[in-house]
Amino acid sequence: MNNSIFPFIDTSKYEDVIESDKLEELCEYAFDFKNNCLLTNSAGQNYYVYRNEALKVWIYKALMTPRYQHLAYTEDYGNEMFSMISQAIDQEVMLLELKRYITEALMYNSYIQELNGFEFEVKGSEVLIRFTVISIYGQMRYEQIMKEGVG
Repeated sequence: MNNSIFPFIDTSKYEDVIESDKLEELCEYAFDFKNNCLLTNSAGQNYYVYRNEALKVWIYKALMTPRYQHLAYTEDYGNEMFSMISQAIDQEVMLLELKRYITEALMYNSYIQELNGFEFEVKGSEVLIRFTVISIYGQMRYEQIMKEGVG
């Protein structure tokens, strides 16, 4: 059966292209967020994490990478919030901008469907950010400390 709005066009030959467009399972190296390094197993080898655990690693890296400063990354990767944390601007405005920068940095990822439930705690030149990530693998809560000049 042809479901095209143009009945004279045979769309069946394009169905394989649509099926092959599915995302592969997300995979990243396991990461130690506290010490900012890759994790190793008992044999001293790096290992992989998958799905939402891999997405946590990707989010951490995207939020810790300044946009436009590294040739290894495209212009879509990273964020622009590091210089803003230390600026003398109204805190409410800063938090709205942080939410915008985070959303712009992360919604670029095809595995992320939605970000919501943003919470911020400002402590001097640090901001603790919390939000909910809804990915193709389900929902998870994410938390990270952003510091002035780190990135």
